[in-house]
Amino acid sequence: MAFQIAHAVARQIAEEASTAAPEETCGLLAGREQHISLYLPVRNRAPLPQREFQLDPAEQLKALKHIDALQLRWLGVCHSHPLSPPIPSEADIAPPIAEDLVHLIVSLEKGTPRFKLWRIERASVYPLELVFDTECAKERDYPLTRPQQAAIVAVAFAAALLLLLIAFALLPPAPNLSP
Repeated sequence: MAFQIAHAVARQIAEEASTAAPEETCGLLAGREQHISLYLPVRNRAPLPQREFQLDPAEQLKALKHIDALQLRWLGVCHSHPLSPPIPSEADIAPPIAEDLVHLIVSLEKGTPRFKLWRIERASVYPLELVFDTECAKERDYPLTRPQQAAIVAVAFAAALLLLLIAFALLPPAPNLSP
């Protein structure tokens, strides 16, 4: 099962990791199904932020509420490895993370950000396919409200009516058939 990540989200994660280096950054990933469309940074409150990450509980709760308000699903956790490859360390595997969540690691080890997605189940680690999506999403990440839907229908109707009026205005006059 391949996951997609929006290009803008990947760029945001890479920029934050580069800015915070040599400390690790962390945050939450959200979206729909297997499409990651949102990254919410969360403060790293680990005692040794250069070697590990620990999500700040208050910021994590705030981020989860934001995800819920956007009607998105919490898909996983993300953190950076400023000086090592994007492979989960023993410290990354140890904290209990729900098995239905994915774990994205961005490495800055070779200067260029490298992303790797993982599923961590108990003490086992499984790589997942990650595809970078250059478009926003194949489906809208935020559903249209009733007023937005009504506005779209009204604009479409007005445009059709305007085209009809223009077509009638461009018709040549009817020929005079009287003798």
